[in-house]
Amino acid sequence: MPLTKEKPKQVIENLRENALRQSNKINLSIFNYCFLSYYYLIKEIKKNASYSKGILLDVGCGSSPFQNYFLQHIEQYLKHEHPEAAKENVKYDYLSELPEISALNNSIDTIISFSVLEHVSEPFEVLKEFKRILKINGIFIISIPQYWHLHEEPHDYLRFTKYILKEKISELGFEIIYMNGIGRSFALVGQALCNAMILLFDLNHVKNIFNLLSGKKSEDLGKSIMYAVYKSPLILLAIILIPIINILFLTLDQLFGSLRDTIGHFVVAKKID
Repeated sequence: MPLTKEKPKQVIENLRENALRQSNKINLSIFNYCFLSYYYLIKEIKKNASYSKGILLDVGCGSSPFQNYFLQHIEQYLKHEHPEAAKENVKYDYLSELPEISALNNSIDTIISFSVLEHVSEPFEVLKEFKRILKINGIFIISIPQYWHLHEEPHDYLRFTKYILKEKISELGFEIIYMNGIGRSFALVGQALCNAMILLFDLNHVKNIFNLLSGKKSEDLGKSIMYAVYKSPLILLAIILIPIINILFLTLDQLFGSLRDTIGHFVVAKKID
């Protein structure tokens, strides 16, 4: 799902979509290879959703899986997406390539954007655009990775430390209200192990099989079933190991984890000038 000035060299269907935005609901099953990342992200969203207010814009929203966490705090929920990544069953209020968003100056009270800025070659230009369209004292709430495997290739550009975020966000005229890591060191290790397990497989076939089991439409299903049969020993291994890894490393993370290493960062900031 490219969110960048560069035009994709292949059609959007051939790109691996960001897992966070594929569905309209986050899957917190321990069998989900993204469980550790989702667990901490949802924890942070629940903790900080009350900062949202007024007119909210979800930038790079996909199927808007986080919408329900914010609705009780706001007056209106608006949706933005890249035009080539827009889903047919979702009504979007803005379609544009980042960093441009076709909203009026000082027209938005809250912006949320999760796992988007790493797919923009100039991410801090996006924050400048956030500043333009936010009202004074308007809020943005974002998550951004410090670690993740390559995804949405070739439109996967950057990873971020808390220090570059603090420096750039402050320079752009925002006050950071809250910043925290998404998981600690053991969560990162567990997530990397789960990623290593899932990357043993062709994710297009994995998605087709998942769609079949979920009652959704799948393409080239016959090839995916043959692939699943061929890979069945590894698939069985992954099904057994992924929940064990998730439970073990979540426990270790909460007992012994260090914020010197993290999956990503969660930031709430306010426009002050």
